Amino acid sequence: MLIDYHMHLQPDGVGERAAQAPGWDADGGHLSQAWMRRYVDRAAALGVDEIAFTEHDYRFSALVGWHASPFWNAEATADVDAYCEAVGDAQKAGLPVLLGIEADWLPDRVDDMRAFLAAHPFDVVLGSVHWVGEMSVDDPGDPPVGAHTAEEVWDGYLDQLIAAAGSGLFDVLAHPDLPKVFGDRMPQSLEHRFDDVIAAIARAGVAIECSSAGFRKPVGELYPSPALLARFREAGVPVTLASDAHRPADVAAGFSTAVAALRGAGYEHLTRFRGREPQPTPIRSWA
Repeated sequence: MLIDYHMHLQPDGVGERAAQAPGWDADGGHLSQAWMRRYVDRAAALGVDEIAFTEHDYRFSALVGWHASPFWNAEATADVDAYCEAVGDAQKAGLPVLLGIEADWLPDRVDDMRAFLAAHPFDVVLGSVHWVGEMSVDDPGDPPVGAHTAEEVWDGYLDQLIAAAGSGLFDVLAHPDLPKVFGDRMPQSLEHRFDDVIAAIARAGVAIECSSAGFRKPVGELYPSPALLARFREAGVPVTLASDAHRPADVAAGFSTAVAALRGAGYEHLTRFRGREPQPTPIRSWA
């Protein structure tokens, strides 16, 4: 089986959504079954059996003010209940889709996030470290390296990734080596820190994702890198497969390389979810 467990029904940014709105408006809106079917059909055409919609938590008005970022608060306009209902209706109609969310690790909002997640019928919860305090890790308009050293960015990020893994909030940790997004790879002086990261993730029992999204970013490679993916496999960390698509055309993009990397790392199973319960399934070869 092949899955794509990280995708969004709209892009980030008020301006970008306005530019792309005619596409989903023609289908009845971004929460319509017709628009969701575009993702499903793209996945099926590439041999992917099941997908998960995992909208960003900061898109929902219920979370406005949870972070000081102006971007976060400008984005927080959508209705989470409408989102859950729409994906639920798509499931009832027989579409092979899961209801998910990409939830941010915010250390001062752990109890709030736990309550928010428990109040909604998510099948899978991705955990992402997009911020280290007030510093954005992956904002192309404000890259962190420059204002901070690469050592500061990576060291702070890894601290937060370990904390996120141990929080019990998340089923999967998304793009676990995210700070490399703009090409700023982890300094050699910090290589040893991934021993602690991998041990913490393995201890927590949380999965990581093998994401092809990095191919569409300046770094031009998988998250995590193949070498790091092999270290996760060695430690017994389960894995999902993801494209981080923000439009139908990006669904399963780069999966031939991602599946090859998974097999090269020694993975034989992907992890599916239902009601946040993991289910290992054999990886089907890329056609």
